Amino acid sequence: MSWFKSLSMLLLITVAACSDFRIRALSVGDFDQIASIQVATTSGRIGQIYTRHLKNQLMVDPKVTPTHKLESKLSVSSTSTLSVVGASSNLKKMRMSVSFQLTNLSTGTMELTDSISTNATLGAVSSYYGQDESETQGQERLAKLLADRVANRMQLFFITRDH
Repeated sequence: MSWFKSLSMLLLITVAACSDFRIRALSVGDFDQIASIQVATTSGRIGQIYTRHLKNQLMVDPKVTPTHKLESKLSVSSTSTLSVVGASSNLKKMRMSVSFQLTNLSTGTMELTDSISTNATLGAVSSYYGQDESETQGQERLAKLLADRVANRMQLFFITRDH
């Protein structure tokens, strides 16, 4: 039993010594830069939901002169019917992606270009109306989820760029 405790302790010390994990918080300067991002409006109903949710997550202050511009493009891939072994299925899989770029307005340089995508399964109901509603609500949820992830990516960018 003694050798097990020694091995466990050695493993714990090794993992702790090799890690460089630090938790960083947004500084006031980082927060001010994020709040001064000009978020370009994305077209369409889903784009409006995405843009509104992204502005809320970034806590964009319209009274502040923007220092950066964030442009996004949403795309929804075609939904495909999922097959279930031994049974018929109304389930569909939808994939939504956002590609975005952050441009520094004072220098005109593109500081960040990235894309994020996510999936959802839809249509567990059998009525056509229910399937349409499921697809609409699925698109809205995915747009908000992508807005959350883009906001997190902006925070990470500003936290890590000076370190």
